[in-house]
Amino acid sequence: MKNRIVRFSKFGGPEVLEIFNEKIKLPDKNEVRINIKALGLNQAEVMLREGRYVGTPILPSRIGIEGSGIIDEVGTNVHDWKVGDEVCAIPFLSCDHNDYWTSDSINKYGTYGDTAIVPAWTITKKIPHQTFEEAAAAWCQYLTAWGGLVYKSNIENSKWCVITGASSSAAIGAMQIVKIFGLKTIAISRTLKKEKALKEIGYDEVLSLDNSNLEKDIMDITNGIGFDLSYDCVGGEHFIKLINTVKPRGLIVNYGNLNLNSCPVHTLPLLAKRIEIRFHSIFDTMRFEDQRIKGVNWINDQMEKKNLRPIISKTFTLNNVVDSHKYLAEGNQLGKTVVTT
Repeated sequence: MKNRIVRFSKFGGPEVLEIFNEKIKLPDKNEVRINIKALGLNQAEVMLREGRYVGTPILPSRIGIEGSGIIDEVGTNVHDWKVGDEVCAIPFLSCDHNDYWTSDSINKYGTYGDTAIVPAWTITKKIPHQTFEEAAAAWCQYLTAWGGLVYKSNIENSKWCVITGASSSAAIGAMQIVKIFGLKTIAISRTLKKEKALKEIGYDEVLSLDNSNLEKDIMDITNGIGFDLSYDCVGGEHFIKLINTVKPRGLIVNYGNLNLNSCPVHTLPLLAKRIEIRFHSIFDTMRFEDQRIKGVNWINDQMEKKNLRPIISKTFTLNNVVDSHKYLAEGNQLGKTVVTT
């Protein structure tokens, strides 16, 4: 059986990714080994490859946090899963007793390859009607958005959700989720080049991030009230625009930092509107068992009902993994970039 494994031996651009033929390893007692069929690409992996992630890998490092496939070996303590089960590996990250992220999981696990070994508690069933590509494209986007926007929020009483980085799979996942709760959505993209496509996949309004009238446009769309929720992956100098246009007692969820610049934030507007700002990661949802189980069950139920359907922008083969990361860097995708084995 072939076992191509993707690693990088130095930090840098897509070209640092290399494919090695390695011996197949056995899972530990609480782990499973998956014959990977497809894997989804995420900005977290770009950051890891470039050496600016929250954890520091030991080189040469494996890479990858999500994928789908078929279990071909289970550890001796694993009884809920068996060889032949079609499953998804859900992204997770290790942390210490003070809640600081650690590099332990980065140094031990990775999904880019023909096989991946993961802890049994981090997997879930693959929905039968989904392809392996769709299953690999689902979990990072949906569970991140569920934890940020649905879990312990007031989404049931909300009307408008502003979503930045609107063409990314993470943003599209959030859009599909808030639509289930009946919210209207405002997509914010770098330009209006994708306006038609974004509306076709479900957004109600599309605005340009660099438009000098962005704040006025948001207030006009929301009848001068402001939005209830925001799902933001941009941050940086643009974050103040969300603060200025959120309604009183509104919620801004930030889960990314594509813009590295700073912005002036004064506390009085935050206090005046009693704004809640939540910095959220899928890794928090994953490490709290009750929250994880609730989120995974809700998402599986919605995917079974076909209310949540991953949109795939482009698919590459594992041998072309470097090209897949180059495509991701272009920022022109609409949905998830997927690699198949």
